[in-house]
Order: sequence, then C-alpha cells, then structure tokens
Amino acid sequence: MQTKRQAATLRLIRPRYEQPRLKGGGKPRPHSGRPDRPETLFSAGETVRETGIYEVIHDRGHREAHEVVMLNGDSFPACDTCENRVRFRLVRTAPYIFQDEDFGEPD
Repeated sequence: MQTKRQAATLRLIRPRYEQPRLKGGGKPRPHSGRPDRPETLFSAGETVRETGIYEVIHDRGHREAHEVVMLNGDSFPACDTCENRVRFRLVRTAPYIFQDEDFGEPD
C-alpha cells in the first residue's frame, strides 16, 4: 500500500503545452469554414459564387448527402433523379489548386 508521500513522488510531470508551428509561415489562406455566415442552400442552375466543397442534398433522400467540389463561375447541376429539386450547401471554401498563387495552370 502506498503512502501519500509515495503517491506524490510517482506523479508524472506533464510538459507545458506549446502552440504547434504552422506550415506556410503563417500566411493567411483564402479558405474558411465560414462559421459567421448563415447557412444558405443553392439550387440547380444557380451560379457558383465561391469555389469550395459543397454538400449535395437530394430530394426525398433517394441518395445520401455527399460532398463535391464546385468551381466559381460554374452552374450548380441538376440531378439525374431528383432534377432541379437537388440543393447545395457550402461546407467550406477551398481554392482550386491552379488558382492558388503557389501553383500554375497546367500546360
């Protein structure tokens, strides 16, 4: 059986928590989860305003919701099954790799 003194001696000393170093020198990135923005649903045929990852929500649940990448300027497509009743919700913006300043358009 341990005494209080022995138990105190056996306690582990935890290292102080240090902030992880960010890759990329901490420069801001043009993407975000947009927690400040109200949830907006977009319809088939509307123009995509922000490149990013969108959740696709099908009418009457004929298919589970899934995520897709949509590019700024494209139109949200209609679903082959639920047609124009499909909806899209922006999950988070994410730049298209070839629109990123560190990468060029492929030749």
